Amino acid sequence: MSRAPVHIVGCGGHAKVIAAMIEGGTRYEVASFVDRDARAEATFLDRPVIGENAFLAAGSGEAVVVGLGEWLRRKDAVARLRAAGWTDFPAVIDPSAVVAADVQVGEGAVLMPGTVVNPGTEIGAFCVLNTGAVLDHDCSMADGSALAPGVTVGGGCRIGAGAYLGIGASLAHGCSVGNGAVLGGGGFLMQDAGPGEFWAGVPATFVRKRAADETVL
Repeated sequence: MSRAPVHIVGCGGHAKVIAAMIEGGTRYEVASFVDRDARAEATFLDRPVIGENAFLAAGSGEAVVVGLGEWLRRKDAVARLRAAGWTDFPAVIDPSAVVAADVQVGEGAVLMPGTVVNPGTEIGAFCVLNTGAVLDHDCSMADGSALAPGVTVGGGCRIGAGAYLGIGASLAHGCSVGNGAVLGGGGFLMQDAGPGEFWAGVPATFVRKRAADETVL
């Protein structure tokens, strides 16, 4: 059976892992990569690289995966794609991921190798669960939130839109992380973190407020 073409926005490490996931599956085949600064006849992983302006102008019913790890960049790319008429943003789930049957996964979400998502959990649009992340029962991740490699989230947690949990961080059962909040790598959060707050340490404590346009990757 032939596989449908899919285009990946981005040419970095995040896009590279997504490409490997797609090529290891049976549904899609990577047709091209899209980059804002593409040069003529450029390639990435033996696939053509198309300049973003040319790609947006082409318009198509084909699928697109936004392979940008940083949420603000990912969000902006999605907005430009939608404005140009691109509408098919499939979720990409690695075959090694363990995902309970009732889990809801939003469009454009990426679940990388070794992730575990337990029953009763909802994953919003364009979320990222990086390698080996664990999301326990009855959790929710709002749109654009991301778990770095090795993150562990206890049951009944709420992770707000655009929030980010750094490498190896942990979230105690029942805690909430507000929109745009950040938990630093290796941190263990045992209480709620408010919107736009940066927490770090074991146990995690409040460090500072995060600027609205501040990137984390």
